[in-house]
Amino acid sequence: MSDEAKKSEGPCGPACTHCGLHDRPPDVEAVTGWRLVVGALAVFVLPLVLAIAGAAVSGGGDARQLLGALIGLAAGLAAGVVIARLVCRAAKGAV
Repeated sequence: MSDEAKKSEGPCGPACTHCGLHDRPPDVEAVTGWRLVVGALAVFVLPLVLAIAGAAVSGGGDARQLLGALIGLAAGLAAGVVIARLVCRAAKGAV
């Protein structure tokens, strides 16, 4: 099998170019450690917590609870994205 055939086949020979992972510049560091944990909590757990809190605080009635949950979810997603970006930006500056 020729080298070109191996490249076109894909996953992960020494010169695989399908995903671009190996083309990443060496100065780019991945987010690891506590920054990864904070980012994951901010993006996944915070929106769920705020959605539950919004449903609980909104009072009686199915429509009000749904609206409270949706508002809490939207607020959690917005806050989570901001927190995750700040943590990742701090990671890039710290390296």
